[in-house]
Amino acid sequence: MKIFFLSFLTVLIIVACSKPAKLQSYSGGDCNIEYVGRGEYTSDSLGVRQWASGAYFSFAFEGNECTLMIINEILYSGSFNYLELVLDDKESRIKVDSAINTISLDSLIDTSRNRHTLLVCRDTESSHGYTQLAEVTTRNLQAWSPTDIEAPLIEFIGNSITCGAEAYCDEVPYGTGNWGDRHRAYFAYGPRAARMMNAKWMLTSVSGIGLIRSCCDMDICMPMVYDKIDLRDNDIDYNFAIKPQTICICLGQNDGIQDSTAFCSAYVDFIGMVREKNPESRIVMLTSPMADDTLRSWLMKMILSVESATEGTEHYFFTRQWKNGGGDHPDCQEHEQIALELVAYLNRNQ
Repeated sequence: MKIFFLSFLTVLIIVACSKPAKLQSYSGGDCNIEYVGRGEYTSDSLGVRQWASGAYFSFAFEGNECTLMIINEILYSGSFNYLELVLDDKESRIKVDSAINTISLDSLIDTSRNRHTLLVCRDTESSHGYTQLAEVTTRNLQAWSPTDIEAPLIEFIGNSITCGAEAYCDEVPYGTGNWGDRHRAYFAYGPRAARMMNAKWMLTSVSGIGLIRSCCDMDICMPMVYDKIDLRDNDIDYNFAIKPQTICICLGQNDGIQDSTAFCSAYVDFIGMVREKNPESRIVMLTSPMADDTLRSWLMKMILSVESATEGTEHYFFTRQWKNGGGDHPDCQEHEQIALELVAYLNRNQ
């Protein structure tokens, strides 16, 4: 009888242990969720408010069910953002246009595997308002992996090109829809280059912004907003607690050809701002991938002058112009070509 009881107890334990964990709701502020990019940590238990293009969060989970609750800041009627969902390395793009958005991943999950990884990246930029992860519902939320947490960070400072603006015209052709419908920051050259180098990325970029002159009647330039989280509205101080290993600066497209002395002086001062916040970072100045031959030639001269006047800076000059996207911007395929050029330089000159 005693042997029977022990055998029965063993069976019960095995059955209990083999049952899948119950669905649980985890706060967006859970310690297993990693946030990358400039963001605001709120006093509640929700996740980080993210404004910037390319800002993202990631985690892992077990089982075949996962639902996200995403807050979308409503700036005006019809205000929206696009998010890139990368589930087990498969990408899908969704639009969030309600104040609260419930996103089920169940139909996207590969049921042949038990553990899954998810990365959710903002495809749109600061002018569309913030997004914030409020809650995750799944069976067992986990950190992505120790290797990913320890990966180096590359920051990309720039304009609409760096934002991935007008890069994706497949669904909403250029000249139709709304501003932001063709943004796809996840596939911009910066995030692509970082992934090629097994690094994390951070985009400090605003469409239309320049070093001393911005386009489209904008009242800000990059040196004015570099220390902010919400770059477009020049709001919320950024603490620079996380230091990028490498910083790539890609400005000048919106400035156009300016007074050389004024441009170089402003660039040297900006390098000083960046260096003060990131004393050990590698700083690489880039020509604009969208520049024509005339502007590229001028930017090359300006960058060489700035490099000679600053310590610890270097440069890379892109070999050509890319403009197959909307409004003569690079498209997603061209962003890959840009990234390949940049990665070849960064790896070769480490």
